[in-house]
Amino acid sequence: MNKTITINAYQVQVTHTPDVCVVGGGAAGISAAIAASRIGKKVLLIEKYGFCGGATVAGLSGTICGLFNSGNVTREQIVFGFAEEFYSNLRSNKGVVEPVAFGKTWLVPHDGLVWKELADKLLQNEGIEVLYHTNFLNAITNDSGHIETLLVKSFEGQFAIQPKVVIDASGDAEVIHGIQGETFMGADGVVQTPTMIFKMGNVAMDAFFKTSPQEINQKVVKADEEGSFCLPRHHVYAFPLPNKNEVLCNMTRITYPDGSTPLGTSSKDMTYAEMAGRKQAREYANFLIDRIPAFKDAYLVDTGAQVGIRQTRSIVGHHQLMNREVLDATKSKSAVSHSAWPIEAHGAGELKIAYLENDHYDIPFETLLPKVGKNIVVAGRCMSAEHEALASARVTAQCFGMGYASGAAASLLINERMDSQQLKGEDVLYYMKQHKLKNSYER
Repeated sequence: MNKTITINAYQVQVTHTPDVCVVGGGAAGISAAIAASRIGKKVLLIEKYGFCGGATVAGLSGTICGLFNSGNVTREQIVFGFAEEFYSNLRSNKGVVEPVAFGKTWLVPHDGLVWKELADKLLQNEGIEVLYHTNFLNAITNDSGHIETLLVKSFEGQFAIQPKVVIDASGDAEVIHGIQGETFMGADGVVQTPTMIFKMGNVAMDAFFKTSPQEINQKVVKADEEGSFCLPRHHVYAFPLPNKNEVLCNMTRITYPDGSTPLGTSSKDMTYAEMAGRKQAREYANFLIDRIPAFKDAYLVDTGAQVGIRQTRSIVGHHQLMNREVLDATKSKSAVSHSAWPIEAHGAGELKIAYLENDHYDIPFETLLPKVGKNIVVAGRCMSAEHEALASARVTAQCFGMGYASGAAASLLINERMDSQQLKGEDVLYYMKQHKLKNSYER
């Protein structure tokens, strides 16, 4: 029988007592849950949507970034581990196209439905309990800083979860924020701009493949300058999708009229961004149909389930990934992933990209370790990183690596009866090796 506890003078049922509760079902959350389960832990994953995938599915970013090397070299995959496992499964289910050039590196467009199906299957195969349509509300700690209870809300109402360890894979550091842990927002409160990504159908693909990105960019600039269309972003991306004649369009840039950036942690800002984003998506779609021959008979299929958010809260961690570490290709003995993805900074002005040349940097585990809490680690976009460094480290392949390590760390905390402030990255990596969990360097 479920017990009842009192929170803020209200009686709330405790419905779940897992070893590990993962908050958020994006790439980081999926991999964290699976890693902890593979080491024998009872895992509960909660997700606000009715599917997993986070920004790459709900936000329709639709690409796996960060798998490959960078520079004027032949394409080479450099990130493996769980990222490779998921990528391989997508390939087997015809859910990806061949890698597509992205400046001096490559990315992999994928089908969102296949992603959702694969996530469901992997989580079910591991015996992980999943609660979709479940929102995190708050976390309650005891006097020592140990999280005792998570208060959440689903269709049935509010209820409580009492896990041994929490993994904050919310992308927004929701749990850390809930226990009043220190976080920061971008560069002095300025974050990367949101984007409403959209799909075009019935595209003439032969003509599309013959159309250079530079040609599309030039026509965007001309159309915007002459006032034919309102196209605020001039550096745009279009990628082929696995479904026949569909193209993914990452083109919009959403700011307020004064140039300020809507925040992904504000309902007011998000409402503005959603409405403005759909309006912009329609404008760019009309431009493509009117000015780019490959899209002459195309139509706008849909936008993301929500506007794409690149950055919100970042934790203050035991190590902060610095801009210079990315650009200097710094290595670490406690690396949970490495990356050659560029610093891809989307701001109110033009897009700024800084590529690594024939090298990669490492993401230390300590960037996932907040300075507060006794039984919590994070994974994914809310890692501790400088503004520009996060613009590189936040992408899908690296989130898989972060999550897998965080899941292992959660198991280590339980098995050794440690608190999270005692964790060391090298110990987590050794523990992963003991339990045959492949890190991002292992094929």
